[in-house]
Amino acid sequence: MQDLLYSSYTKLRDLCRLTYASALMPAERGVAMRDDEPRTLLALLIATTMTALLFATPLRAQAARTKCRVLCTPTIDVMPALLRSHLFGGPRVRNAATGVVKRLPSLSNFEMIVAAASKTAIPRVSVFGSVQWLPNATEQRNPFTLYTANELGGAVHANAATVTVGVSGSVVTAKQTAGIADVDVNVDDLFSQAARPGDRSSYTHKLDLELATHWHALDWTPPKTYAHRVTVFAILDYVATGLPHAGDEVPQGREFLQDARPTSLIAGVSLPITPEAK
Repeated sequence: MQDLLYSSYTKLRDLCRLTYASALMPAERGVAMRDDEPRTLLALLIATTMTALLFATPLRAQAARTKCRVLCTPTIDVMPALLRSHLFGGPRVRNAATGVVKRLPSLSNFEMIVAAASKTAIPRVSVFGSVQWLPNATEQRNPFTLYTANELGGAVHANAATVTVGVSGSVVTAKQTAGIADVDVNVDDLFSQAARPGDRSSYTHKLDLELATHWHALDWTPPKTYAHRVTVFAILDYVATGLPHAGDEVPQGREFLQDARPTSLIAGVSLPITPEAK
């Protein structure tokens, strides 16, 4: 099985070599995401997690203790990604005016994430914070001026930023998988747009749970090069609180017939912009 794992990693590494070699070529525009790609990304995330857990080599005595008293030197990464909402299908909603029932669709949007993280004096525990937004998402009405897209003569961009702050626990480290992948569990506070009918603030706090994996796909590059630190990541995200329940009317005129389905998948590339933390 270990030979099979290494063979799969080798194939992924070779693919990344081709991608890395063509990074300066102009990107093709207007390519839509196929319906089966979210399932493929989810399968990759699950396979990465299970493989890492099965074949991880135990670290000796939690490895060497960190020299940090409280927090280590933070790192900052820019993480362009693809966000797939309603991963397992959206909830059914009813139009209060017409009575028409429909299911909210799963949507794919480009997401930009800027994240900062710092290891702590506690082994395998880090703290992190991030700001993220959807540069290309659109909505029908500007939430601040209330002018509609028709009145403005063009699309209204739903690009308001959200913030997360939380704690990350390392389940499997890269060292345990010979530099192939790592797995983290994140618990954080998501500060994002209000989503319940009784919310009295534009933004509310929500409990957010994440399972994150990183593929060290460019581990074959020289250790001191920038490319060596670039990783491919996937995050299975579950917003546990603060979203509409069955019977909620959000926004006015749209009634949820089922609880919101808050599971989403985020996949992209992590590009470090600060020196590697020692």
